[in-house]
Amino acid sequence: MEQGNDKERVIEKLNFFLNAKTKVHIKKHNKTFLNGYIFERFKEDIYLMKEDELGIIHLFVSEIYDVGEFKEE
Repeated sequence: MEQGNDKERVIEKLNFFLNAKTKVHIKKHNKTFLNGYIFERFKEDIYLMKEDELGIIHLFVSEIYDVGEFKEE
């Protein structure tokens, strides 16, 4: 597993959804997930997100497994 490529892929997706102002579904390495809007790139590997249930939270790239567009069930 190439950690560098995974990190670059996650950052690319976060930047895309940040710029598109699209609601996202984020899967974390610890098997939890988040839903909401990314609204700011705080630092190189840290983003700010308005999560549906948690409110405003910090997103650390190192904790993220995958990012995709949110889809209603």
